[in-house]
Amino acid sequence: MSELDEQVPEVPLDWYFKYILPPLPDGINTEMIVNSLKQSKVIKNNKWVGIPKEPRLDKRHEDKVYAGLENVFEEIIAAAKTEKPDLEQQFALKLTPEKNVTSERDSNTKPDAHFTTLEEAARLGRDGGKPSVYNVWDSHEFKKNNEGVNDTMNACVSQIVYDMQQIMALDPCRRFTFGTSINNRAFRLWFCCRGAFLTAEPFDFIKEPEKLVHVFLSFAFASQTDAGWDPSMTCILPTCPTEKRQYKIQVGDKTYVTVKVLSDYAADSPIGRATRVWLVTDEADPSNRQYVLKDVWVDSERATEDEIRSALLIDIEEKCGGDARALVENHLLTPVAFEKLCINTSTDDTAGVIMRGGSVPKNLPHLRLVVPQQSGMSTRSRISTQENAVDTVLSEKRARYIQYGDTARIGPRVTSRFHYRIVFLECAKTMYDEKHLGNVLGALADVIEALRWIHESNWVHRDISGGNVYWYDCKAAGVEGGNRGLLGDVEFAKVRIPSSIHEVRTGTFNFMASEVIAGHYLFPPASTLHSVDDLTHFLMTNSDVLPPFTFNPLHDMESVWWILVYLLYFNDDKQNVADAELATARTQQALKLFAHNGQILNREMFLKNFRQLTLEGTCLSPSFKFIINIVRAFAAKLYSAYCESEAKISVIDEGAFQIHEIIVTALRLARDHPKVKSIKLVGVTRPLKRKLDEAESGRDSDASSNKKPRTNA
Repeated sequence: MSELDEQVPEVPLDWYFKYILPPLPDGINTEMIVNSLKQSKVIKNNKWVGIPKEPRLDKRHEDKVYAGLENVFEEIIAAAKTEKPDLEQQFALKLTPEKNVTSERDSNTKPDAHFTTLEEAARLGRDGGKPSVYNVWDSHEFKKNNEGVNDTMNACVSQIVYDMQQIMALDPCRRFTFGTSINNRAFRLWFCCRGAFLTAEPFDFIKEPEKLVHVFLSFAFASQTDAGWDPSMTCILPTCPTEKRQYKIQVGDKTYVTVKVLSDYAADSPIGRATRVWLVTDEADPSNRQYVLKDVWVDSERATEDEIRSALLIDIEEKCGGDARALVENHLLTPVAFEKLCINTSTDDTAGVIMRGGSVPKNLPHLRLVVPQQSGMSTRSRISTQENAVDTVLSEKRARYIQYGDTARIGPRVTSRFHYRIVFLECAKTMYDEKHLGNVLGALADVIEALRWIHESNWVHRDISGGNVYWYDCKAAGVEGGNRGLLGDVEFAKVRIPSSIHEVRTGTFNFMASEVIAGHYLFPPASTLHSVDDLTHFLMTNSDVLPPFTFNPLHDMESVWWILVYLLYFNDDKQNVADAELATARTQQALKLFAHNGQILNREMFLKNFRQLTLEGTCLSPSFKFIINIVRAFAAKLYSAYCESEAKISVIDEGAFQIHEIIVTALRLARDHPKVKSIKLVGVTRPLKRKLDEAESGRDSDASSNKKPRTNA
C-alpha cells in the first residue's frame, strides 16, 4: 500500500454506485423490492428479520450475529425474481467465517463471507469444504462495534485489505476485486484495481435497506467481466492435487497455454503494473515450441513495449546504419505477438473501462493507514526460478490499518493503466539463473555491445537489471543460431533529452546507478575557481551552476556493473564454496550494498573506492580473483568517465560516455580465461538470505518480471 502514501480515498456512495458497483439488471426497481420485502415481513419494524438486534447490542458472537445476512440475501433475490422472473442469477453470498480460503500458494485469508459462483456455493453447502480463492470475490469482514472504535475499525480493515490483496495476487484471471466491511450497522464498500484502491462512504444497512438491496442485486446478477474476471484468460483445472493450474491466454488471434510461472512477484501489490511472466506454448503449434508471455498493466500515457522497441530500432538505423540495427536487434528479445487487451471493443483500462470513465472527485477525505506488524500472514521469498539461486526477499506481507477519524483533504491517488500482453520468441535464462560464469560474462559483453549503438542513437534503457539480461542458449532451445546475450524490458527506454528536468526516476534498486538513486550528480570537481580569471568568469556567467540531472549512458553502464557485483556476492564457485568466516564477512558487505534500507552512500563509495576492490577488500570467493580484477577495471573506467563528463560542472561532456568498447573487450577476455571458463556458480547459503530478509524494511510495489521491486518515483 505504499503507492497510496498510506491513505485510501473515500468516495461518495452515489459515485461508487454509479462508476464502481456492477450495474443493476435492466428493469430492476429497488424501491419496489423493498416494499415487497416489507409486505412479506422480511423487513419488519424497519429492521431486517434476519438481523433482529443492533449488532453491537447482541451478546452473541459476530459470526452468529451476521449469519442472518445470507438469508437476507436469498430473500432479496427471491423478491427480485418475483418482480422480474427472467433474471439469471450468477453469484451467491456464502458465510464461511471459520474456513481458510484455499489456493496454490499459502494464504491465511479467512473472510467472514464472500460472493462466489453458484456452482461453488452449491459445493460449499453440500460438502462444507473450504472456499477457493479463485472463486471468491467481494470478501466481507464483520465487527460488532462501531467504526468509531479504533481497534475494531483497524482489525476489520486490516482483514479486508489483506483479503483483497490476496485475491489480486493469487488469481491471474482477476482484473479487479471488491470488498465489504461491516462495523455494527455501518456497511462500507471497498474496491481495488491495478490503478486505484478506494473505499466508499458507509451507509446504515438497517435504516437504509434500499441501498443494501441495490448492492446485493448488483453483485448477484453481475457478469463475470463486471465481477472482475478477465474474459481473455481461462483456467485449465488440475486433474490431480499435485498438478498446478494452467491457463489459456489470448493474445491477438492466438491462444497460448501456460507451462509454468517464470515471475509473478509484482502482482503481490494490489495496485501497480502487476507484471506476470509465463513460459507458454502456442495451442495451435504441434511442435510445442516454448515462448515467454508477459502480462502487464501499463501507465496510459506510455507507449507499449513493441512500439518502443520498433521506434528504437528505426532510430538506430537512421543514425547509425543498418549493421548497427541488425546487431542491436540480435541482442533484443523478439516479439511474436502483442496486444492491448479489450473488453468488448474498448481497450481494457482502469479508468475508462473498469471505473466506467468516472473521474474521481477532488478534495476527497482520505482515511489514513498505519502499518503495524501483522502476524500470521503468508510470506513469500523472491527467489530465482532455478534451485539455489538467491534473490532479495520481502520479509512478510503487511496489512495497513485505518486510523478512524484521521482524514486528510488531498487529491486522490488514481493511476490510469491499460492491460497489455506481449509474447517473445526466445526463452532464455536471466542472470539470476545462468550458472556458467563464462556465459554470464558473455551475456554482459553482448548487452554492452548493443548498448553502444543504443546510446550512440541517443537512447537510454533506464532499467537494466539481473532480471532482464539473459543468456540465450540456442541449442538448448532447439533453434539454429549462435548463443548470445539478450536485453529485455525496453518499455522504459527513451530518447535522452539532456536539458530535461523533473525526470521520473525508474529502475530496479539493486542495479540502479548511484547518481540515479541520489537524484543528482556525484562526481563534479570540488571547485573550478583556480585563478582570478576563473573567479571573474564565474561571477559574470554563473557557470558553476550544475545542469539539470538526467539519465545518461553511464548510468546504464553502471547498472551492468552492478549485475556483475551482485552475482559475485550472491554466488559461490560450486567447486570451492566459501568457509564460514569468509561467508560471514561477505554477508556483511552484501548487506551494506543491497539491503534496501541500507545507506546509499555505501554503494556510491564502493564504486568510487575502486582501488579497494581486491580479493581481500571485497570478501569474495578466492575463485573470483581474476573476475574481481575485471570488476575493478570496469569501476575505474566508469569512475574516470563520470569525472570527465562532469568536470565542467555547467555542462555534461558527452564525449566521456564512449567506454563501451574497452569494457566489452575486458569482459570477453575474462570470459575466455581458463580460470573463469571452468567456474560454475551456486547460490549462497540461506543465512545470507535470512539476514537480507531481516534488513528489509519495505518495498516499492511495482516490479518488472524476474527482478527486484522497481523504483518509479
